[in-house]
Amino acid sequence: MKVLMMMVAVLGTVADVEEAHADAVERRCIEKGIGFAGGDQGFSSARKSLLEQYEKDNVVFLATTRPYKSTVQFAFDVVVGLGGPPAVMAHAVLRANQNVEWFGYGIGDQIPNGPPGVFRRAAQDDTNQSRGRRTNGVEDFVIEGISLTRKALRISYAEADVPAAVTASNDPDVIGAYDGTTAVDDPGALIMPPEVDSPLTLQDVFGQAILPNCALQFVWDRRRFIPIGTADQIPEGGGKSLLRANGIPETMNRYKIPEGYVWRRTDKPDGDFVAQGQIGNPRLVPITAIALAGSIDPDDIVQATHVFVDVAMRVHGLGLAQPGQNT
Repeated sequence: MKVLMMMVAVLGTVADVEEAHADAVERRCIEKGIGFAGGDQGFSSARKSLLEQYEKDNVVFLATTRPYKSTVQFAFDVVVGLGGPPAVMAHAVLRANQNVEWFGYGIGDQIPNGPPGVFRRAAQDDTNQSRGRRTNGVEDFVIEGISLTRKALRISYAEADVPAAVTASNDPDVIGAYDGTTAVDDPGALIMPPEVDSPLTLQDVFGQAILPNCALQFVWDRRRFIPIGTADQIPEGGGKSLLRANGIPETMNRYKIPEGYVWRRTDKPDGDFVAQGQIGNPRLVPITAIALAGSIDPDDIVQATHVFVDVAMRVHGLGLAQPGQNT
């Protein structure tokens, strides 16, 4: 019964959807101190224009508010150990001019996974797109909000520094925790230096190092570009500790775009979409070297080679699609 009621709600008239959106836009404008007038002199949005086009064409549609999600990897090079031998600290450097593309791949495509030249197949926790650069099915999607979250941390060590018992285990997931291919949650700082993941730091050090240095832009059809700003203005948009979130960690906390941008279905202009990120200036985080396997022998202290940070972006809004026979 609940599903039926939801279907009735989303298959309502264009006027119903438009009226609800107009109310929401008016509230946002009032909150922001922006003048708002109803009718044709009011705030014009991409949602309104698209709904009017569907109505003009007499198209029956199914409306959804499921966001699109995509995950990319940023890399810190760990270099210049000091205080040794063996070194007791080193420098994790986020290099300038790293370029990433959210929404550029689909489930099953190859994506970077750790050190240069290492890839894995994208899974459903990486993206919910069937194909890169495209919406799913025959859907037009109005982008009205953005959220970002640090999804995972990974670290790599030189092969000679990995504990022998780890190598001998032949367990690819455990070995991956040391070669940068398995994500690690390490509250005890047993594999990662405490600056990377320990809750004792009281902040997401590496995630926060990326955000203010990453410039974002939307790109349609590989030729139309809309600068968005830097990633530090994009809220968390999901559940996370207040100490580690960028803004209040709740689902509705998003960077809002009331005017909206339209990501069209495949056969239309603006049907090819990615969000690009570029690191403008380098960022450095000093980190300690640690003794793996809990050793207290100073000679066992080792320095990581890389730290990898996975950042997931979601675009939120309204999807309009023609219902199929299996809807």
